[in-house]
Amino acid sequence: MLLILSILQLLYVVLLAPLAAGVLAKTEELLESKKGPSIFQTYYDLAKLFRKESLVPGVALPFFRIAPYLTFAFYLLLTLVLPIITAFPLTFGPVVDFMGGGLVFGAAAAIKKLAALDSRNNYSHLGTSRAASIGALSEPIMLLIFIMLGVISHTNNPYVINNILQTSGAWYGSLVHWFVTIAFFMVLIVETGKLPIESHSMGELGMIDQSMEMEYSGRELALYKWGSYMKHFLLMNVFMNVLAVPFLVPMALSIPAVLVYALINFVKILVLVVVFALLNESVSKYRLFKIFDYVAVTFVFAFLAALVFFTTRPGGGF
Repeated sequence: MLLILSILQLLYVVLLAPLAAGVLAKTEELLESKKGPSIFQTYYDLAKLFRKESLVPGVALPFFRIAPYLTFAFYLLLTLVLPIITAFPLTFGPVVDFMGGGLVFGAAAAIKKLAALDSRNNYSHLGTSRAASIGALSEPIMLLIFIMLGVISHTNNPYVINNILQTSGAWYGSLVHWFVTIAFFMVLIVETGKLPIESHSMGELGMIDQSMEMEYSGRELALYKWGSYMKHFLLMNVFMNVLAVPFLVPMALSIPAVLVYALINFVKILVLVVVFALLNESVSKYRLFKIFDYVAVTFVFAFLAALVFFTTRPGGGF
């Protein structure tokens, strides 16, 4: 039964991640009083790319062509180990905890950066440099967030953290939890390439992640885009299911409860998508050097969570 639910969760993420991206694009266009594309446009784009010819720079190594398949495989693995539609571990749940999941996300990002460098494209190099600079600051913050989640639950297992926050009103309402939640939301904006960090226009001043894919076409570009949709969908699920709104996620094996929650979960994701659309339409992209100020504020919230915990716990002090 757990294996069946694992397959169901895999299909849930793989099939609905592009839809969430399509809803975001449609919502942004509606906020600008435009008709905008269909919410299913992402599926049409992926289908078109899979039919197109794949071209590879003559100077690129074989790794350049393999990289999209590797990153897509990493995101498939993450769909099997994170709490998406259940709050109890599925078949592959014990494989990694939050730290391990963070390493898998980091490995996928590193592979993409190396492949972009291998393309010998100046814009790809520019995007890689920017992504590496921001990641060097945001990744330690994510590590501090995971440490504080471990402090709350005495484990880095995302399922246990969800169960504790579902059942403990004291922890859910604590400053420690909410400082961590705010910090994670700010990191989520960085990791999903939302404004004010990244602009997905064709202007080179706004491109970071998008520029690393410029030398790809055909099936490889489709896998990169699909993997990006999955990455965003997974991180949004971690934010909503583990931190912001951990309630209603089934903690016991029940097929009807899981199916009902799958619908509820997608509604939660759509609410977060609307929040992102409002942010994207109400703020402008930071200048590059201002991004580091944003990351510094993110670190402050993560540090405040640690400060509050160690100064208010019984006995007090560090």
